[in-house]
Amino acid sequence: MIPVCDLHVDTVLEIQGGADLHAGNPQGHVDIPRMRRGGAGLLVFACFVPSVLPVGRAFREATALLDKIDRTCSRFADDLVKVETAADAEAARAGGKIGILPAIENGHAIESDLGRLERLRRRGVRYMTLTHSRHLEWAASSGQAWSGTSGLGALGRDVVREMESLGILVDVSHVHESTFWDVIRVARKPVIASHSCASALCPLARNLTDDQIRAVAASGGMVGVNFFPGFLDPGYFAGQEATLEALFADLERIELEHADDPGRKIAETHRSAALARERQGPARADAAMVAAHMRHVVELVGDDHVGFGSDFDGVPVLPHDVPDCAAYPHVLARLAEEGFGEHQARKIAWGNFLRVLGESDR
Repeated sequence: MIPVCDLHVDTVLEIQGGADLHAGNPQGHVDIPRMRRGGAGLLVFACFVPSVLPVGRAFREATALLDKIDRTCSRFADDLVKVETAADAEAARAGGKIGILPAIENGHAIESDLGRLERLRRRGVRYMTLTHSRHLEWAASSGQAWSGTSGLGALGRDVVREMESLGILVDVSHVHESTFWDVIRVARKPVIASHSCASALCPLARNLTDDQIRAVAASGGMVGVNFFPGFLDPGYFAGQEATLEALFADLERIELEHADDPGRKIAETHRSAALARERQGPARADAAMVAAHMRHVVELVGDDHVGFGSDFDGVPVLPHDVPDCAAYPHVLARLAEEGFGEHQARKIAWGNFLRVLGESDR
């Protein structure tokens, strides 16, 4: 079985809410039994920090989630091991274990303090998504309207430089297009979009244009294709009352109302997701759409610059034939049906991110 590296799962939020990954977590998308069935070799556990958390609370939330990753890997040491490098990931796989690599989703976590980046790197963090659904004082988000000429402020440029000096990959998923191009001008190492899709196939500000994909590839980076139907299928939001903005607003409401009760927070998140599925009906998106976005990237820039960025445990709806991480082989089978050979599939599923991770260390 080809091992899979998934650049972005939000499973640490499930753990924070009380999920037991060994016993199984049927309310979520990821647990150890399904990781094993799906051939997971390396999962990036993204520590999501909501923009609505006040300064003084955001960094504390990031470190609390990193603590959860450490304790989870210690608790389930027969199956999971925390990794920081490509060599660590290969060693974990050789030892029959699944590598867990920490990342931060939303630069709000550092509270505009460059010194926090070094502290996060010491905890094993290897990438940070610069924004989420709201603008920061130093970086504009794709989730809000923006009229500025520069999306990355002076502090934002310093953040990018400091991240690169520490070996933290710059992740441009969620950023405004103006922020993206400012990052490309500043960056000297590979840039990633850990969980984004192709705007040419599904036109959304949250997705990447062809020019952006080319720029990510030119930096030596890669795109992790997101499995959320709203980013895959241009018809997903058509004719619905729901919008991407409403989805993010509901997430923020839950985060604010239950910030001090992680169990209730994840229960409300699951309830909101169930309501979304009931309201919207089965998703038309399937593994073929995931493969189509991967193929689009490959046709633009080659097979060195695309991978898996599922967003498992971070989205309310998934393709009907990719319900959880046990379905990674189904996506790989679809790639094979599309004419991708085993060597290409192995690069997409495993090798590309390890290459990028190694290059960020230099």
